[in-house]
Amino acid sequence: MAEGQSPALVHFLAQRPRLRLLAYRLLGSAADADDVVQDAWLKWCKVAEGIDEPAAFLTTQVTRLAVDRLRTARRRARLGAQWLPDPWVEPVEPGEADLSTGLLLLLERLTPDQRAVYVLREAMDLDFAEIAAILDKAVATCRQTMSRARAALKGGARYDWDAAQTATLVQRFAAACDQRDYAALVTLLGAESRLISDGGAKVKSARNPILGPDRIARFLLGVRRKFQPADFAFRMAEINGLPALIGEAGGRTRWVVTLGCAGGRIGGLYLLADPDRLPYSTISESV
Repeated sequence: MAEGQSPALVHFLAQRPRLRLLAYRLLGSAADADDVVQDAWLKWCKVAEGIDEPAAFLTTQVTRLAVDRLRTARRRARLGAQWLPDPWVEPVEPGEADLSTGLLLLLERLTPDQRAVYVLREAMDLDFAEIAAILDKAVATCRQTMSRARAALKGGARYDWDAAQTATLVQRFAAACDQRDYAALVTLLGAESRLISDGGAKVKSARNPILGPDRIARFLLGVRRKFQPADFAFRMAEINGLPALIGEAGGRTRWVVTLGCAGGRIGGLYLLADPDRLPYSTISESV
């Protein structure tokens, strides 16, 4: 125990990274995840001395607080605009592909209870008895909720996140955008590729998904033409545990794009340009 730290604080700090990741999976927002973890800390401070299993107690509080947020603030539907989850820029352990933007978007199909059961079961590897205790529901109800969650997710886009292959595709994609090479972009994109963009309230973005290699390539080249070659640069990054690109101009981050790959092609492109949620600085111009 560090000098001057109470046992309650030591227990909480040991659990905090796991709790924040759990809250993020449930909410898709790093800021909301931080708020939930802070609220759990306040609850923990009041009862810590009487709790025998800190991890179980804190997991329960974070889950319930996050579910309450999902029930009371369906913030995703912003006048028909598209929504993307916040980028998760902290390192993740191998096998954490369930943090991918594509899967987080699929989870938006679920009800709050379905999302909680799915995340606790698939991401946290809890058994149904533990999940039932956390959500204060019957075990049979949680099993049924999980079955409905899986059915709701069936048929959604899933990608093969082969690290080496994806890194190569990201590099080729960056070069094609930088060189404004329409033919190269079309070649890299899958026949059923889809681009989703989110500019928040400050940056103009497409209100609907852009479908197909031709339309996506033209959209990307239109974005690229807004910046002079000497003033623009891509750099590789790891977002949600996967390769991604950060577009920079004038010394500022303009957007972050993560790529979903399948069959040697790029199938999903997730472009976030909301200055309030970019992880690397702020922006003010439209894409």
